[in-house]
Amino acid sequence: MKRVVFVTFYDMICYGLRLLSSVARQCGVEPHTVLIKSEKSYIPVWRDKDEYSTYQYFYNGLMRGSYYAVDPVTKADFDASIALIAETSPSVVCISTRSFAHPICREFVPMVRAALPGVPIIAGGWGPTLEPEKWLEFCDYVCFGEGEEAVSRICKAINGGEGFDDIPNLIHMRDGSIVRNVVVAPLSADRMNALPFPDFDPENKYLVDAGTVRRGAEFYNNKVYDCFAARGCPMNCTYCMSSKYGSIYKEFAGAACPKYRLRSLDVVLEEVRLAKERGAGFIRFKDEVFPTDRRWVASFLERYPKEIGLPFFGFVRPEFHDPEIISRLHEAGLCVTMVGVQSGSQEIREHVYKRMLSPEKIVRFARTLADLKIKFAYHFIYRNPFETEAQLRESLAFAYSLPYGSTFIYKLEPFPGSPMRDMIEKQRPQPLSRRTADWYAILLSLSLKGPVHRAIARIASRLRLFKATPRLLAVFFLPTLLGEYVSVIKNRLSFRASLHFAPARPARGA
Repeated sequence: MKRVVFVTFYDMICYGLRLLSSVARQCGVEPHTVLIKSEKSYIPVWRDKDEYSTYQYFYNGLMRGSYYAVDPVTKADFDASIALIAETSPSVVCISTRSFAHPICREFVPMVRAALPGVPIIAGGWGPTLEPEKWLEFCDYVCFGEGEEAVSRICKAINGGEGFDDIPNLIHMRDGSIVRNVVVAPLSADRMNALPFPDFDPENKYLVDAGTVRRGAEFYNNKVYDCFAARGCPMNCTYCMSSKYGSIYKEFAGAACPKYRLRSLDVVLEEVRLAKERGAGFIRFKDEVFPTDRRWVASFLERYPKEIGLPFFGFVRPEFHDPEIISRLHEAGLCVTMVGVQSGSQEIREHVYKRMLSPEKIVRFARTLADLKIKFAYHFIYRNPFETEAQLRESLAFAYSLPYGSTFIYKLEPFPGSPMRDMIEKQRPQPLSRRTADWYAILLSLSLKGPVHRAIARIASRLRLFKATPRLLAVFFLPTLLGEYVSVIKNRLSFRASLHFAPARPARGA
């Protein structure tokens, strides 16, 4: 049987890649999945770097690092990965990734090519889709947009001994020019329903980390299952690409792409039921917004508690989910969500981020969650070059009206092709200093941590000493950090113990 190797970085769930793995298996090709580096997160960063290549953010008042920011790919990781891929003897290597991994792939792909001369290398995902010319400098092909149809055609070509140059959705070089093949229409909801479920079978799954290779159930935590009920997003946030698939398809492919496509509840519940049989005790619905279709949600509220009955996470939003629906979702098992504020300045929210939500509605939403005892974390964006210090003060004042909760404060990173990138390039705003941005981020975290910390934030906001050295306020978060370490240790011990009792995975049907 012919083989295909799928590769990704810093993504142990890699839902989309596992879906493509199932498509390949369905087409009679043996899939192997190589995950390079685990997902280290929430690591305190005491001496941070001010550059995009270091993924950093504030979590509960402390600067943290994740993935490549705290655990870069080493030569030992590259060597182990290359040896593993070469041992598999694939007919094609498919790399799925985002823009951040371009420098990694630029180093990695030539190593793969040297070990497997003549084997085609294809890059797909957001990064390659948005900037194919950058990836074609070292890859043979780029897969545009959704990959299910392309992978199906690639598998057929492999089995038939044919080339890839005419396969839809592929982009490649010919005589020094970029050639974009015809793009098939994005999957309809019916075609999404007919797809096989993502491949979470431990067979032929590898994690390469710290220069060593682990296999299958040795690294995957089957106690938590991620699921997507839909594709796309009904919102239009300027900094996010999830709702922009339609414009991307129209611009580069001349094809229409629905803004939002919802899978059948029957199919979603069957996928989750199988995950429960494999040991899942918690479900994370990772859609940008938990489904908004009223009939779908009504059926979900009736069937999920009876057929699944597991606690779950979902991104509920006040624009689409009123307090009554949230209460009923809580009764069905919703126990964790988030509150996406992004900025406490209404002008920034509406005119820069295009999030049309009043401050009153945000407060009511957060209080509904708090009253129902649903765990949640606030999401804010900082280092937005359009945001003035007056607007940061407005944002801090708004935070004083919110119930207490955890905070994630992410640096704004305008992705290629995003409306935010276009706005910045056109208007050339002058950002505030890094120190000022950090100052307000830490104050924001303090103000949402609890009543004592909110009082500290009010006092500290008037003291020049702390504004000159914002990190001094980190001392108020150290007890929380200690608690996090204790929790991580407990979770790891629990996961290791569960490996000895993990139930056998049933064969997955189509």
